[in-house]
Amino acid sequence: MDHDGEGLLRIGLFSRLTAISVRMLRHYQEQRVLEPLVTDPFTGHRFYSAAQVTDAHWIVRLRDAGLPVAEIGEVMANRGDPGRLRAIMSTHAERLSGERARLEGMSAAFDRINAYLQESTMDIDVRQVHMPAMTVAALRRVLPSYGDEGQLWQEIGPLMARSGVAMPDHDQGIGGATFHDPEYRDSDVDVEVWLQVAAPFTPVAPLRRQDVPARDVVVATLRGGYDGMPEVSAAIGAYIAARGLTTGPMFNVYRVSPAQNPDPAAWVTDVCLPIVEQRVQG
Repeated sequence: MDHDGEGLLRIGLFSRLTAISVRMLRHYQEQRVLEPLVTDPFTGHRFYSAAQVTDAHWIVRLRDAGLPVAEIGEVMANRGDPGRLRAIMSTHAERLSGERARLEGMSAAFDRINAYLQESTMDIDVRQVHMPAMTVAALRRVLPSYGDEGQLWQEIGPLMARSGVAMPDHDQGIGGATFHDPEYRDSDVDVEVWLQVAAPFTPVAPLRRQDVPARDVVVATLRGGYDGMPEVSAAIGAYIAARGLTTGPMFNVYRVSPAQNPDPAAWVTDVCLPIVEQRVQG
């Protein structure tokens, strides 16, 4: 029989009964998650009690649920404390929820790129246009991420109403967002949303009135969802590099925005970079 005379199980048999490798049993011993009942001081052989088989099965369940080894140890040490167990499991549930959201985001991104790779390449028209001077109502703030731009759009309408300036009709003015950071940022992004207005007005803070001068702009139109932005950006980059242009902060003009139509296929966005300096062709 594969146990000693005192009724203990040798590590090999314990490994077989618990479906935990000997290597992991040694790791659990080092982390004080599951320690042998007896370790022979002369041979180093490890022995476990039959009752520890049940403990090992719980450890496997907790491991398969994704708990880190340290938290598995906490669960095993606090099985008699329901409050502590609930706290540990609640923390892990929140962690799993965040991981689930991350994986769902990755899956959605994979589906988008898979569909994109099967579609024909967009025909992107990059051109220079002259934008006339205009007055805008603007709201600028540092946001947690680019995806939080909608917060500014929710705020700008009420601020314009308090300032006594009407929201422009779609055919009477343009609206957009300017990204003031000189480089892409993963967080703490400086974004300004704005709407063209017909006449000067006295703004209520934090709304601002800006008189935007006429300017020459490199523009490419993105038709459809923002998944096509990388290709548009590449085309704009090639255009700017080929002509030796120096440009200012990028801004989008939302010709058809998500607020106007929830269907991404209907969205129309002019991606713009104002020309600051143009190389003299010689």
